[in-house]
Amino acid sequence: MNILMITSDRALAYGKKAAFYNTIEELRKHFDRIDIICPKIRSTSEKNLHPFENVFIHPSLWPLIFQWLWIYGEGKKIIRENHSSIMTVHEYAPVFNGVGARLLHWKTHVPYILEIMHVPGVPRTSGIQERLYRWLTHTLIAWDAQPARAVRVINQHQTPDFLVEAGVPREKLMHIPAFYIDLNIFKPLETSKQYDVIFIGRMANNKGLDLFIDVVERSEFTAICVGDGPLLWARAEVNRRRLKIYFAGFAKDSVQVARYINESRLLIMPSLNEGGPRVVLEAMACGVPVVATPVGIVSDVLPPECIADWDEEDISDKVKRILDDQTLYAQLRESGIRTASQFERTSAITKYSEFIKQTANA
Repeated sequence: MNILMITSDRALAYGKKAAFYNTIEELRKHFDRIDIICPKIRSTSEKNLHPFENVFIHPSLWPLIFQWLWIYGEGKKIIRENHSSIMTVHEYAPVFNGVGARLLHWKTHVPYILEIMHVPGVPRTSGIQERLYRWLTHTLIAWDAQPARAVRVINQHQTPDFLVEAGVPREKLMHIPAFYIDLNIFKPLETSKQYDVIFIGRMANNKGLDLFIDVVERSEFTAICVGDGPLLWARAEVNRRRLKIYFAGFAKDSVQVARYINESRLLIMPSLNEGGPRVVLEAMACGVPVVATPVGIVSDVLPPECIADWDEEDISDKVKRILDDQTLYAQLRESGIRTASQFERTSAITKYSEFIKQTANA
C-alpha cells in the first residue's frame, strides 16, 4: 500500500533526526511507498528529501499561506503517479492542511485521516497568536473533519473534549497514541547525575521556559536546557541572574537526548499547551521522574503528585519533595519505566499502520 502524508513538520526535510524521523524510520517498513508533503523550506540536500528507499518528501515551493493550494496540486500529481490508497493529514491551525486535503479528496476520492496532534492554546494560551489559533480551530474543525473517515487524537481527554465541544462527533474520534519510544535507546544508563533538573523542548513561548528558569532560581537547582528556538533572551537572563543552567542546544539524535536525561535527576515539563509531549515518556523510560503541568498526555500517564499548576512555588515544592524522598523517587522511577513500556516504538507503530490500513479499506 502507498500512502500520502500531509504534515506541518519540516524537521525531516532538513535532515534532523527528531521525532518525525523516528516515526518514519519504522513506519516505512509497513508500506510500499510513503510520500510526504510539507511546507516550504530553505535549501536542503537531495538526500534529506529521500531519507529512506521508499520515502519521498515534497516541500512546497510557495509561501505558507498558499500551502492548501500546493497540497491540492502536488497531491493530485502524487496520487496520479503513485496510486496512494489513503492520506494522513496532520492538522494544525490555521487549517491549511485540512483545506488542501478536503479539496484533494473531493477531486481524487482518496480517503483521509485527520490527525489532531496539538490544539494551540489548549489548555492555556501563550499569546495573541495562540488565542487566534485556538479560536480558528474551534470555529473550523467540525467542517474540517466532516469528510475525514476518522479523526485521530493522541491523548485521551484534553483534545477529544475540546473537539467534541467544537462539534466533531465523538464516534469519529480514534485515540491512537503517537509516542513511539525506542526502548533500546531510552532506558536507564550507568552514568553519573550531573544536573538536578532538565528541560527539553523547543524554546518557544508555549513551552514555559521562563517558568523553568524561575523554578531553578527559587530552589537553586543545577539545570540543563536541551533544544533551540527563538527565545534568545533566555541565555542573557540566566547570565544576569547567575543561575546554574547549561544550554546544550539542539540534540543531534535520540541517543544524545537519552544521555542528557540520564545525567539528570528529574525532568520539569512546564508547558502551557501540548499534544504530548513525547519527552515525558522518554524521561519515564529512562527511569527519571517527571514533574509537569496538566497538558496533553500528562494526566493520562502521571500520578497526581507529579502534576503541578503553572506556578513556580507549586512546581518547586513537588520537585523538592520527589528529590528529597528516596522511597518516593524509587517508586516513581519504577512506575515510570512500566508506563513507558506501553509505548514501545515497534509495537506502537505496528498498531498505527494497522489503523491506517483498516481505515483505507473501510
